[in-house]
Amino acid sequence: MPVLRRGHALVRIDLVGLCGSDLSYFVKGANGDFEVREPFVLGHEIVGTVVAAGDDSVGVGDRVAVHPVWPCPRPGEREVAADLLEEPPSFLGSASTWPHTDGGLQEHLSVRTERLRVIPPDLPSATAVLAEPTAVVLHALSRAGDPTGLDAVVCGAGPIGLLAVLALRRAGARRITVTDVRSAPLALARRIGADSTVDLSSELPAESCADLVIEASGVPASLESAAAMARVGGTIVQLGMLPRDQRPIALSAIVTKELRVIGSHRFTGEFDDALRLLSATPEAAEIVTTARSLDDTAEAFAAVGDPTVTGKVVVDVNGVLGRRG
Repeated sequence: MPVLRRGHALVRIDLVGLCGSDLSYFVKGANGDFEVREPFVLGHEIVGTVVAAGDDSVGVGDRVAVHPVWPCPRPGEREVAADLLEEPPSFLGSASTWPHTDGGLQEHLSVRTERLRVIPPDLPSATAVLAEPTAVVLHALSRAGDPTGLDAVVCGAGPIGLLAVLALRRAGARRITVTDVRSAPLALARRIGADSTVDLSSELPAESCADLVIEASGVPASLESAAAMARVGGTIVQLGMLPRDQRPIALSAIVTKELRVIGSHRFTGEFDDALRLLSATPEAAEIVTTARSLDDTAEAFAAVGDPTVTGKVVVDVNGVLGRRG
């Protein structure tokens, strides 16, 4: 059991969402440029319940979402306060810093109370666990600019791509198209708000059809496709983590169409916005489709890597959901 320190809270972990970066660490020992140098605990998409508090900013029994970045803005703020900027940086469940920082795939976690966001009463924990990836998507959209009235394409109907559909719809995009090679995720994308889908296993997407393309798959060939789908002067946001090795892809359209290509990594002050978005979009609950117990975490990782599994996989640490999928 972690020791409770002043300014911290002891959180009983309820749910932990798994993503492609977790799977990459688990299978390859690296995520992009971040290599595992020592054993550590994965998991950065975390919701739980406060069981002890070292100050009065949260109360025992509060359901909370855990901001995985440190330093992070305090609850309700957009920027990191000056008194926190000298703190050593960390990211829960990540090898991006040394020593690595343990994440949420454990029964209890002691965290600074600034990292905690009380979950709104009307937001189920099973949806609130999407707060971190939703913040990632909102940061990507902030990098792209206002999507109001734009035709948008989302490449990849994994959880990030599905959340991008929700965020684009909420932000006022005119038409949203989703591409993928699997029919089940595309069907889910249509249910939660996509106007159209393209199954790349059997059809080609239209060229020059989008003002904004969100590349959410992390597949190099998808970036090539994104350049083809973007209109002259359009914007591509590379949100999926690309592999480190070199791959031959044709990108001349970036020049001839004068495209903006923007990288987006993690997020800054969007975590509170993410919880508000999830509260306002009940269809987000459909994205969490598969749950496994902490004892079955290896099985959960297998589900993340299984192309037949649609939606978000979570580890149900405290038996909140039972077995799903």
